[in-house]
Amino acid sequence: MKKILVLTDFSENSVNAYRYAVQLACQVDANILLVFSSDGEGISLTKQMQYSQMLHSFAKRYACDSRQKNNPHHLECLISGDAWAEAIPLLIQVHQPDMVVAGSGLLTHLQKETEVISLQLFEQCPIIWVPEKASYQPLKDLVFVTDFTDQDPAVIDLLEKFADQVKAAITLLHFYSRTDRNHLAEIKKRGAELHWILKNNQAKYIFIEEEDMIEGLEDYAQHNPVDLFILATKDSHLTHHYFQPSYLKTQSCQTAIPLLNLYQEKKKACAGNCSFCHHDHADNALAVTENI
Repeated sequence: MKKILVLTDFSENSVNAYRYAVQLACQVDANILLVFSSDGEGISLTKQMQYSQMLHSFAKRYACDSRQKNNPHHLECLISGDAWAEAIPLLIQVHQPDMVVAGSGLLTHLQKETEVISLQLFEQCPIIWVPEKASYQPLKDLVFVTDFTDQDPAVIDLLEKFADQVKAAITLLHFYSRTDRNHLAEIKKRGAELHWILKNNQAKYIFIEEEDMIEGLEDYAQHNPVDLFILATKDSHLTHHYFQPSYLKTQSCQTAIPLLNLYQEKKKACAGNCSFCHHDHADNALAVTENI
């Protein structure tokens, strides 16, 4: 990993995300590109100069001491007048970062006009969403929440490389619903195959019966070490669901554990029990039937 793109709107949440990104960059020896966007509001020359001063001051104030001492010129600062949803794909295309880090609050800005955001628009670049109370710890325990029966080799390769860079263990976690009990043998078989494919010596696989993935994540985090949850989905629906404040039961989980979102064009529902995906797949099936 050589470059991390960090998004900020100067909010407290984005301060925390920047601190997280700086410490991650220290762990993997990466450079940082810090970006502020006015989210579509016009920027005059005077305003641009003000934002530039604010951004450089922000970068210096919240960088860790060791980073400033050892590599004071570790980052670039950029300003954009585009809306976030338009700015991010362009920034990724031009600067080709290995990862994007942003505060979870930016999801609200990105989803102003649409219910979900296609991760394909972001050039399939991994995004870490950092909640307001997350504090960085050297990554040791990565939990990849996935459907063992719906995998993409490219995603597994990306997961392996990231785990190797941060020297972390991988836990493969599959949630299944009550209606999937009859398929447990197949789920276990696919989990064993996925575990065998991974070259991570500390990897393990677990499958748990749970109707709601988000509640399952909270229950899992209460009894197991988790530094980072990882999801591979085609859009931001499940990520947005994870950070929903209405999920009172998941309050401690969603405000403390960051989430890494990878892009995968799923063949099945993102969680195996996601009502949004089931509705989406049903619409696609209906469209195919009507075209026959």
